[in-house]
Amino acid sequence: MTNENNAQSEPITLRLNAPPPARHVFNPIIRGALTELLERDEPYSIMGYHRWCGTEADRQAGSDFCSKRLGYRPDAGRIVLTSSTQSTLNMLLPGLVGPGGALAVDELTYPPIKGFAARHGIKLVPIRMDEEGILPDEFKEACTKFKPKALYPLSTLQNPTTGTMSIERRHEIVAVARQFGVSIIEDDIYSLIPENAPRPLSALAPEISWYLLGLAKSVAPGTKVAYVVAPSKESAERLFWPGVRATFWMTAPLSAALATHIIQNKSIFEILKAVRTATTARHRLVHEHFSQFEYRLGDGGLHVWVSMPAKLDGIALASRLEEKGVLVSTSEGFVVGDVPPPQAIRIGLGNPATDEMLAKALQVISNEIESH
Repeated sequence: MTNENNAQSEPITLRLNAPPPARHVFNPIIRGALTELLERDEPYSIMGYHRWCGTEADRQAGSDFCSKRLGYRPDAGRIVLTSSTQSTLNMLLPGLVGPGGALAVDELTYPPIKGFAARHGIKLVPIRMDEEGILPDEFKEACTKFKPKALYPLSTLQNPTTGTMSIERRHEIVAVARQFGVSIIEDDIYSLIPENAPRPLSALAPEISWYLLGLAKSVAPGTKVAYVVAPSKESAERLFWPGVRATFWMTAPLSAALATHIIQNKSIFEILKAVRTATTARHRLVHEHFSQFEYRLGDGGLHVWVSMPAKLDGIALASRLEEKGVLVSTSEGFVVGDVPPPQAIRIGLGNPATDEMLAKALQVISNEIESH
């Protein structure tokens, strides 16, 4: 069998929500950045030592980059570089919540949170949501009843529902967190592609917030760089400084150096612009193929939340789609607690290598839904 036939027989995976490839911009920028780095610095000076929480230059670049979202430039001492949002959460949850503690989360949330909570003996408290995200009154009631030590929200392009909190809602959530002394662990990973995402919760309450801004959903998953803005230099040192519990969370030195370089020369913003353009093109395909269905797709979003018509089961649909070579996510994996999962599927837009592959998959999904 030829390689071409092998490629054609492989399923089209829409379970992931990576950014769409923008190779024509990404490849020359990254090639050039690596060349400049290795010409400027001795390779061993980059890779011969741990960078721990990042060098001073790394943290200054991280501060510059995060300032685009926060609206102010945080002190570099508050910045920590990690290898990913997941590795960051795996440090923050035991450090801020701890065994036996409670963590408030969206009632539908990022699935790995459930695994992290179980690993560290943390109780998850699901907060009811509307189309914007968690409801302030429900959050307040949960604080009164369960006394969570922290809140993990996805306030921009929520995963999986795509909801984005209004600035008014953000102020309400922050007010409740302050009232009850709840730390905010804000995952802002989807915020760099939308044109005008509201300011993060962390910008409204920096003294209680741990702000997470990873590059996996905006530049490329393999960058393996995420920035953490701690409430203070002291709190950053307490949870992350060398020798604290584990070192698996650190960014690989070459990845850190590369991210710092493209932030310093501002070419990262060229990549973001190209990814934004590619995302817009894929949104047009969704609107074209799903015009007759009920679905949610926020500005700059990398995933679509598709509600099932009456009498159509999401799990059964996903199974039939898999038989036809298209892989989608069902709602069960996102549910926290014992509530019935909504009849919906999540479709990631960025993973297919080409727009044509995505269009083919969307047509298969459309045909399957219409036939039932």
